[in-house]
Amino acid sequence: MFKRILLLSIMYLCFMPLSYAANTVNAIRIVEHADKTRIVFDLAKKPLFNLYDRHKKTQIVVDFAGTRNKAYVSKLARLSSNITRVEQVKSTKSSDLRIIFHLAQPINYRFFELAGSKTTKNRLVIDLPVKPIKSLKTVIKKKSPVAVNKTTKKALIKHPQRDVVIAIDAGHGGKDPGSIGFKKFIEKDITLAIAKKTVAILNQKKGIKAVLIRKDDRYISLNERSAIARKYKAELLVSVHADGFTSSQPSGASTLILSQGRANYEFNKNLRNDNVNGLLGGVGDAIKNSDGADDLQYMFLDLGRQYSQGAGYNIASLIHNELAKVTHMHKSKPYEQSLAVLKSLDIPSLLVETGFVTNYREGKKLTTRSHQRKIANAIAQGSYLYFRNAPPKDTYLAYMRNSIHVVKKGDSLSVIANSYGTSVTRIKQLNNLTKNTVYIGQKLKIPTG
Repeated sequence: MFKRILLLSIMYLCFMPLSYAANTVNAIRIVEHADKTRIVFDLAKKPLFNLYDRHKKTQIVVDFAGTRNKAYVSKLARLSSNITRVEQVKSTKSSDLRIIFHLAQPINYRFFELAGSKTTKNRLVIDLPVKPIKSLKTVIKKKSPVAVNKTTKKALIKHPQRDVVIAIDAGHGGKDPGSIGFKKFIEKDITLAIAKKTVAILNQKKGIKAVLIRKDDRYISLNERSAIARKYKAELLVSVHADGFTSSQPSGASTLILSQGRANYEFNKNLRNDNVNGLLGGVGDAIKNSDGADDLQYMFLDLGRQYSQGAGYNIASLIHNELAKVTHMHKSKPYEQSLAVLKSLDIPSLLVETGFVTNYREGKKLTTRSHQRKIANAIAQGSYLYFRNAPPKDTYLAYMRNSIHVVKKGDSLSVIANSYGTSVTRIKQLNNLTKNTVYIGQKLKIPTG
């Protein structure tokens, strides 16, 4: 069987399509979990590879056809106690790549592929299962119970309820007016008005703290805008703009996210930047003087980039859907562009084009308070929906995801489920309900996640 698989692999290598001839390993990540060590290859394209073990399962060999390596391998072994050494060796073909993982003990590995998308890379994942620590439960059982006095009890009952911080950036300002349309429909004025309304709406929602990047008609550089959002510890940056064109025909709102090419450029630039620890926050301070700091920085910065890009696209999609309810859309879905204001790898970011000021009808609408409020409400609602359904740890919204709901007049299971971003089925399962009826005053547990 092995010979047959090997023969097929060789034939595949011989007749592989040209699309595989220029693949790249952009990164190799190793993460230790309680039950496994996970090795992840990030690749530019779907890989053509051969993977096998040797030397009594103490080595795992990965051969990539037509692939070059941009990842650091020399210090990767420091990331796992199950791997003693990682090396890149010369392959029989100069265009091929071979990576060998030397293991501390024989392990039966598993592997799978993940196809890339607009927000994720092509990945090859190798899992090395390890036995869980046997003494963990024993250690927990042997720990003496903590004495709980009244003060401690109050502290335990009080849940951490910090707000989710959302930064709203009004595009342009000061000496930079942005696009100018008919009858002096000026972008910088429109964006500031919509941004202020968005912040006001968001701040009415419990668990959200919205802040303005610029509060008046002043010029702020693109780099400063990201820095201000970071200073506020924002978990989302939404930049509000209005479009313009040489023709008066184009119309409609759009949502934009950072292009993959620009994200890769900023990622590599930050790796060379002395400020990389600042982007990583407390993690950066913890690892900067440790062995293998460069590899750890790479791994954590890359994880942050993946989260920010994924979250940015998801939030943009939600805002896009909300905007489509109140205005004409220029594009059918969020699209990518190389935009400097969205370059923060540590903060999910997106840009909203609220419409074209160069289209007379749309420009006129954008100057009215009623339409500005509709746009602001769509931005606020899309942002809130994301964080309500995927709240960061230790926030009020996370606490509410695992709370008790007291049924009031007008409530039904579907209404309750919708308000918490969950399903009727999950509420019924958690509360052992067999019917869809509820009564006023009834207490229901709300499922998390």
